Amino acid sequence: MDLMENIQLKRSSLTKNEDKACEKICEDLKLVQNCSIQELSERIGVAKTTIMRFAQKMGYSGYSEFKYAVINYVNSSVQQDRAEEDPLTHAENVYADTIRLIHHTCDESAMMRIAEKIIHAENVYLAGMINSEVSALQMYYSLLMFGIRATVLNSAEAVRSVDLCVGRNDLIILYSVSGKSRMIRPLSDLKETTGCEIILITSAGSVNTAADETVVLPSLSVQHGSLLKDVPVYSVFNAILVDYISQAKQNGKNSKK
Repeated sequence: MDLMENIQLKRSSLTKNEDKACEKICEDLKLVQNCSIQELSERIGVAKTTIMRFAQKMGYSGYSEFKYAVINYVNSSVQQDRAEEDPLTHAENVYADTIRLIHHTCDESAMMRIAEKIIHAENVYLAGMINSEVSALQMYYSLLMFGIRATVLNSAEAVRSVDLCVGRNDLIILYSVSGKSRMIRPLSDLKETTGCEIILITSAGSVNTAADETVVLPSLSVQHGSLLKDVPVYSVFNAILVDYISQAKQNGKNSKK
């Protein structure tokens, strides 16, 4: 069952105001793509709590998860419309469309906040398994350029091996496209015992982890099934984050002058 079928199936359970929100959203899904819950509330003339209740009645934990579902639905529809393109053009457009969605799921304040955390962490641990290890390694080599000490963890066993090394002022960035990495449990245990901070970079709309912050990226694997297809999307995200790190370090230098 796709997004719109789910909405129509559950629409009869909505209150008058919730149904108003539903109608406006269904008329233009790009409103959800482009707006925060505050902006959407102002655009369609209902309270934020009404939008939140609507999203929950549709089966989502909140507006963020609903927004992610909308983005994937719109992205999938665009890809289906381009199914007749030649393979080269199709692949180029699919990746371009997906990458352009990054700014809808990750705002500037979050990027700057993560960049500052990386700069000020005593040690940075970059965790990722199999395909996600590629993203962790890319960030590892990028951080080396800034003289930031980092360690790559590529298995649950690697996480357990550093339990005596990680401290409260350390930062762990976990890359997990599916949000089901076997590293999640040992990382949660590590956070509980050490008080370190964890940032999760994922494409899963809803993940039950102990992460202090979660960045949800658009995904090709939702439509195509192969997590390997998401590696370029994560590479672009890493490149954007590196730019924010560079900016944050430059701002730090200027403030000392």
